[in-house]
Amino acid sequence: MQHLQWWRDFVSWQQQGSTVVLVTVVRADGSTPREVGATMLLRLDAQQQFQQSDTIGGGHLEFQAIDLAKNMLLDSDQRQQFVERFNLSARLGQCCGGVMGLLFEKIIATDNDHNFITCQKAWQNGQGIVRQISSQELPHKSLSTWSIAEDLSQSLNCDFQQTDTAWQWKQTIQPYAMKVMIFGAGHVGESIVRCLLPIGVQITWVDNRDDIFPRDLIDQVNCISTDVPEAEIAHFDRSGAVLILTHDHQLDLQLCFEALKPSNQPFAYVGMIGSKSKRAIFEKRMQARGYSQIELQRLICPIGIEGIGSKQPAIIAVSVVAQLLQLFNIKR
Repeated sequence: MQHLQWWRDFVSWQQQGSTVVLVTVVRADGSTPREVGATMLLRLDAQQQFQQSDTIGGGHLEFQAIDLAKNMLLDSDQRQQFVERFNLSARLGQCCGGVMGLLFEKIIATDNDHNFITCQKAWQNGQGIVRQISSQELPHKSLSTWSIAEDLSQSLNCDFQQTDTAWQWKQTIQPYAMKVMIFGAGHVGESIVRCLLPIGVQITWVDNRDDIFPRDLIDQVNCISTDVPEAEIAHFDRSGAVLILTHDHQLDLQLCFEALKPSNQPFAYVGMIGSKSKRAIFEKRMQARGYSQIELQRLICPIGIEGIGSKQPAIIAVSVVAQLLQLFNIKR
């Protein structure tokens, strides 16, 4: 599973005009704290304080990598990009004892961030993003190029090639397998969205109220304002999860009718916020409409993992996201 906070922050920080250093694991031999492709991002913020996004595993390895990245940001290290080898046992004294190769790349912000914005929007819509860099390129072309993957099914996640004199790296930033359609932009809906975003989940967020979506989330999530929310279900990927969290019980019922309709491919998950008594009432009304017991059993209500009874939105969100992660990890 990819954790992609660095990718979101990378695009955001580029838009803010920040110079950044990307630190990427390009080799991982033996026992290592992170896998090939794991990436960490660093910058100096407006107060000239170092800011980090994501991790390559922590410990002495990360401390040394951060020091190298800081030197690049402060221009005490003039290199734009290089690959450094770390022996975790001999050099760093870490018990895992493997060998890792880290790619360091300094990316100076420019006024032209359109390509990064285009790539992020494509990624949010389920497309892969390809990053390529080679030490053999001319100096002014030695930084990464970023493009939208033409055929994601044929894309390798990561590929590092190295000889005695040169190296090249190709990385595909895959969209996360989990897709979630959330109905309801209230406190619980917002908390779940904020919990899902760092993981890289593809989120569609639907509400029938205007100007309900938080402004800071509009560019990160596919937000839909519509008078007929239930109509959106027909357009959603059947391998995804549907979460019903609206402020209107009648709308919740209508959404259940649509999400649980008999189908050759039912949704991977249909969950509705509510109590056991709410579920019982809904089941009676759905049985009256001809829904079978098999179809009704697919409705998860109450939502979230067992043993967590809090009604605080943030805690509900953690419980629900944990339930979704369990489901999609099994499906992988």
